[in-house]
Amino acid sequence: MAYAKPNQRIRDKQRRVVDLIMRVWVKSSGVGIIAALMLICFYLLAVIAPIFTSVSVEPLSQYNVSYHDNTLAIGSDEQGKMAYRIDDTGRVEFIDLINKKLVSEQQIIKNATAFTSTIESQDWFAFGDDKGQVQFAQIGFQTNYSKGNRQLIPLVEKFAPFPVIKVDEKQQALTQLALSLTATEGVILAKTQDERLLGVELDSVVNQMTGETVWEAVPITFEQAGLDKIDVLLSMVITPNNDFLYLLYQHELQVWMLKDHQANLRERIPLKESAQKLTLLSGAHSVLVQFENGILSQWFDTISDEKRRLTPIRTFDFGAPILQLSPEVYRKGVSVIDEKGNLSLIHTTTEKRLYRQHLFNDEVLAVTQPPNAEKLIVLTPKGWECFEVTNPHPEVSVQSVFGQIWYEGYPEPAYIWQSTAANDDFESKFSLMPLAFGTLKAAFYALIFAGPIAIGSAIYTAYFMSANVRRYVKPTIEIMEALPTVIIGLLAGIWLAPIVENNLVAVFSLFVFFPLSMIIIAFIWHILPAHIMRKLPRGQHAILLIPALIGIGYLTFQYGYLIESWLFDGDLRHFLGDRGVGYDQRNALVVGIAMGAAIIPTIYTIAEDAIFSVPKHLSEGSLALGATQWQTLTKVVLLTASPGIFSAVMMGLGRAVGETMIVLMATGNTPIMDGNILEGMRTLAANIAIEMPESEMGSTHFRMLFLAAFLLFVFTFFVNSLAEWIRQGLREKYRSL
Repeated sequence: MAYAKPNQRIRDKQRRVVDLIMRVWVKSSGVGIIAALMLICFYLLAVIAPIFTSVSVEPLSQYNVSYHDNTLAIGSDEQGKMAYRIDDTGRVEFIDLINKKLVSEQQIIKNATAFTSTIESQDWFAFGDDKGQVQFAQIGFQTNYSKGNRQLIPLVEKFAPFPVIKVDEKQQALTQLALSLTATEGVILAKTQDERLLGVELDSVVNQMTGETVWEAVPITFEQAGLDKIDVLLSMVITPNNDFLYLLYQHELQVWMLKDHQANLRERIPLKESAQKLTLLSGAHSVLVQFENGILSQWFDTISDEKRRLTPIRTFDFGAPILQLSPEVYRKGVSVIDEKGNLSLIHTTTEKRLYRQHLFNDEVLAVTQPPNAEKLIVLTPKGWECFEVTNPHPEVSVQSVFGQIWYEGYPEPAYIWQSTAANDDFESKFSLMPLAFGTLKAAFYALIFAGPIAIGSAIYTAYFMSANVRRYVKPTIEIMEALPTVIIGLLAGIWLAPIVENNLVAVFSLFVFFPLSMIIIAFIWHILPAHIMRKLPRGQHAILLIPALIGIGYLTFQYGYLIESWLFDGDLRHFLGDRGVGYDQRNALVVGIAMGAAIIPTIYTIAEDAIFSVPKHLSEGSLALGATQWQTLTKVVLLTASPGIFSAVMMGLGRAVGETMIVLMATGNTPIMDGNILEGMRTLAANIAIEMPESEMGSTHFRMLFLAAFLLFVFTFFVNSLAEWIRQGLREKYRSL
């Protein structure tokens, strides 16, 4: 019996140890990669999840106090720590909701017969008296810091230029008021005891000599045809820009235009149901109409046939008459309390009912939400009740992310991404559909450009080209993949885009002339005598195409204007514009060329390796049986290499979908859904790169960008899984070859 030598046993033991180490290392690396992908996925989901969580309303505090007079309005500071109440005697009281005590009170006016308030962003209140006069007051809070403690100081300021404004010369008592007041202008709308509708416009004029601001009160002249008595005037509001007046009757809604102290009736809209009250939504671009049957409808202006009309957009049915309603200050949310004591939180834009619960057994006298919308303050006959509201992302729903939404000012529902704007009452639009469409659009045009070139090049170099030439061509193409995409994007945006714009006809002509010229040159080569064909070494025929294609490209750019004059009256862009086809300098054509150039090496390398790896005995056997080279290529080689070619295309698609810098620099980055190759787009990856630095941590915008990243992750996973499944199917199908 032969025994292993000591050195052999040592080497065997070392080999087993090395094998064990390598096996553990390879397995742990594979598991680590899978774990890393899972962690990325879970992290994205953790950031995204809060935007789809449900809304909660929890009792926070209660302050028992009773009032013997009627409540006209309530409000609070930014955070809902201190509230105020205005009663029908013209008095305002400030209540500390944290310490549950009365802070101060002040008499604003006596003998008030009418009351109104502006939208929350203006914070003005108006009181009408029994002599046809109006007095203004602004209620707010001043923040002071003393010894590190934050203190709220309530303030009541009267409108200094006019102690009172006489609206009615007949000195009739005012029964209804509407007000809009800014730093430079204002409008008062009043209804008198004898059913007359009056208005006063306040204008500020700066004295050029002294720089002093002088205010003037000018009566508004109403179009008499619009003042015909219909039924009882229920409610009236004025937009903050002082351009429109809305009057609500029981069965009619009127829209008035105000300009140069003249009020003209724009339209009268009949209402089928009995109306109850009119309220401006945040931003004042929409009005909310309450009906007696518990229905709330949103209306805003749309343009149809070049005419502006107030249009009913959406309705909400609460099943019982609405008792109190409070719109949010900066968002499109509304808090509604019905006569059954149910609290409902809705978001008008998304048509989403966020919350509904029975919370009140007593009558609700008034309701308000602080500007930060994190609390709900309710006044009942028993006193004040404060609720904590957790509702950070009401503007996001499945419909708003993936469906069409009818936004204010738009003629119809649409897919729109518009995340930021300059003003506070901006309505965020978070549809990911334009970004997903832009991603697929950029990838599609890149593949249209790169796919035929890369696969054709791979076929030629792997099957037809001589080994000596292939030795230089293949590494040269592969090294192109190392070129930074930021350089390609820079060249595409600064150099290529102007060339395409100035030579649009020539660029499109090349897509026809290049393939056509190759076919013509191949035909000429085919009919040449054999002794001429043998002078060029086999596998180097492509050398003939290079000078020919350069010459054709030069001639096309030099004389492309002749084609433009012949077919398009000398101006292709104008020709397309007359037919409704737009043009952007940085468009999908530029992106397709630039991104196509970037993914050609990826597709080429994998496809070329797959074709070159086809066993030689298959092609040689086919040729030995009498098949031509072309027949062998199409019937044997390409079928055998089809799994690898398909993988190459999928790898190119995956890179095109995730590409950032090229589309960021070579397009206008406009999130539109237009398949026009001459228009731009914005992709998911480019949008993340653009907007992530400006997004607020934890905001809806921030989380929506992570949702966009998650969609990219899912799409890439889906494409790779589909590609692998198809590749395995092709491999099984053609394994018999």
